[in-house]
Amino acid sequence: MSERSGSRTTQIMDRTVLTQAVGIDGPGGVMTLIENGEEARRIYNAIAEAALKISGVNAAAIMLSSDRNNNQHELIAGTGDYDFSELLCGTQSEPTLDSKDAARQLTSELDGKGYQSSFEVICLGAPVGALICISELPLPSPAKDKLMLLAHHTSVVFERQRLSNTLQHFLDRLQVLTEINQLIAGNVGLQRVVKSLARESAFRFAADIALTFILSEDKTTLEVKGGYGCAPHLVPKIMPADRGVLGQAVRVGGHLSISNLATYPNHMLDFVKELEIKSADICCLEVRGEALGIILIGYKHETSITPSDLTRFEEFCQGAAVAIANARTQERIQSYTERLEELVETRTSDLAVQTSRAEEANHAKSQFLANMSHELRTPLTAIVGYSSVIADGIFGPLNDKQRDALNAITRSSDHLKNLIDDVLNLARIESGKEQAEPTRVAIKELLTQAQKLMMQTAIGKGITLQPITLSEEIQNSALWVDAKHVHQILINMMSNAIKYTPRGGKVWIDAVIASDKIRINVHDTGVGIPPDRISKLFERFERGEDAYSKNQEGTGIGLNLTQHLVELNGGRIGAESVAGEGSTFWILLPLASDKNVKVTQTEAVEPVARLDGLTVLVVDDNHDTCEVLLQVLQSAGATVKTANTVRDAVAALELSIPDIVLTDLAIPGESGVVLIEHIRNSHSALATLPIIVLSACAFESDRQQALKAGGSIFIPKPFRPSEIIKAVRHLTLASAMRTRSQSLTVPTLV
Repeated sequence: MSERSGSRTTQIMDRTVLTQAVGIDGPGGVMTLIENGEEARRIYNAIAEAALKISGVNAAAIMLSSDRNNNQHELIAGTGDYDFSELLCGTQSEPTLDSKDAARQLTSELDGKGYQSSFEVICLGAPVGALICISELPLPSPAKDKLMLLAHHTSVVFERQRLSNTLQHFLDRLQVLTEINQLIAGNVGLQRVVKSLARESAFRFAADIALTFILSEDKTTLEVKGGYGCAPHLVPKIMPADRGVLGQAVRVGGHLSISNLATYPNHMLDFVKELEIKSADICCLEVRGEALGIILIGYKHETSITPSDLTRFEEFCQGAAVAIANARTQERIQSYTERLEELVETRTSDLAVQTSRAEEANHAKSQFLANMSHELRTPLTAIVGYSSVIADGIFGPLNDKQRDALNAITRSSDHLKNLIDDVLNLARIESGKEQAEPTRVAIKELLTQAQKLMMQTAIGKGITLQPITLSEEIQNSALWVDAKHVHQILINMMSNAIKYTPRGGKVWIDAVIASDKIRINVHDTGVGIPPDRISKLFERFERGEDAYSKNQEGTGIGLNLTQHLVELNGGRIGAESVAGEGSTFWILLPLASDKNVKVTQTEAVEPVARLDGLTVLVVDDNHDTCEVLLQVLQSAGATVKTANTVRDAVAALELSIPDIVLTDLAIPGESGVVLIEHIRNSHSALATLPIIVLSACAFESDRQQALKAGGSIFIPKPFRPSEIIKAVRHLTLASAMRTRSQSLTVPTLV
């Protein structure tokens, strides 16, 4: 219990009650309380009681540093028959011990009333208070040792309490920052943000009122956007940003604390008088040195926030500034978005018309390419087919000149087929969907074929196409590229060299190995290219500026597409030129890992597989194609039936089931897909019949449609006869093996 007497506070404690409540008997018991994590105030009382039990001690007290002022000490615990208020200085309600008194060491006499012994409490190397004991006589050394141990226990408890308070302080700061981050991440509006900031600042710092001011765009006024603890009509809507304490905070930044508004001159916060606010703390909201506003918290009593709360308040305001900046940015974005939506809406009708026209043009382009492909591939099928049939000697023996001529026709047909494929793939190249399919391509055969294809063009223009000279190492080397792409690349480069070389000039090819790549050079003695034009050579629609170049036919997209194909195959392309002397265009392409592998496209007659004993049904509306397939398959020993419509084909299938069906897709009336589905949906041996789809409709969508309907393989027109024979042989053999396997698994009844 405690009694008040005049201006002093006398603390009297019942020793028996304390002993029973604490259950402490000496320093060992105090240590037990510390290890059990008991509350600090209880341990301090136990320490004072343990000190009182030491022989010779009549009273004991603990003085520790004040939380608000480290230079003053507070009475934390006391017991015994002594008025410790005699050691205190300060007010009755908050007694403190002067720091010099707390630092007294050992024993001093108390004006004939006994002796006072002080034992410093040390925390982290600095004195934070003392354990003070009153005795009638000087204490003996054993008693002092015990009291010094109790003083040490006091420092342990004090340090633990301070660490706990510090941890709680950091947790509070973390919670404040977390809530601010939630506001930022939530992308909420500015009005909601400022109201939330006013409410949170009042709660967090136990303020009576809290106001959030936002600096105007012209930086001249502060507008009240959020408030808590006061009626809106009592607060001015606008405050000047260049006067008073608010203006000072905007100009200087940071924190401003006013513990007594009545004594602070020119604060210009007169409106707070009606709210009975006597003290205030103000902090500027700024991001990267730019002031955005002010947060003001006020109290109805004279006070100032503690240093730890000040740290939290400043961190809160820093996060609040970021939240406000983010909300402002979101509002600007929203404003821009609404404006953009208005602009888009005004253009919607125009864009709809343009989109419709673009779709019509794209559809027309696709239809044109499909029609062109079909119309070019269909006659080309007969050209390639009959050339191969004649070259294979089916219609009689040939001499060497006739065979070379037919081989030339075959090569040109293949090149024309590749050109058609390139036209169909142009859209894919432009959209970036074209993919390279690399294989080993022998460099010698590649260059030889390209030169043979361009020989007639060079002769017709009076250009000398010099023979190719390659080292033995190059002759045995191969490229790792897409054969179709690299063939088109060389044709484009040689065609370009011949086009821009005047009559009487020369063009030649050579190749060298450069590390893991092969460099192929196409030289010419043409008009050359000025240095300032070389960097633009590979741009689309770029053509020469000289008179000779302007007279040449062309679109100006060849080199651009060539560059794309080279890069698609992991290579590089470049040019070197001297105006008036000629040019060299070069490409670097990957070298195949196995140099000794030769990929030769032979022009000699290949051994043809035999189809003796097989029956084939050919379905195509083009009579020339039917005739070519008839000759090819019959020469291989097969029995062939033909049909020009799906209805005729169905009738033929009802009469007898062949070993395999070859059908076109684009058949007038019912398409080839209808025939394929008819075969696959039948409930007889017809359902497992192999089907080869031969079509001039060579788009990927056509191939997928045919295979989805039930086609076995898809071969685009034009095709090589040997390719057809191999496919028929492979599919019929696989079908026969599958049928035999199924018959062997059927159980035999005995």
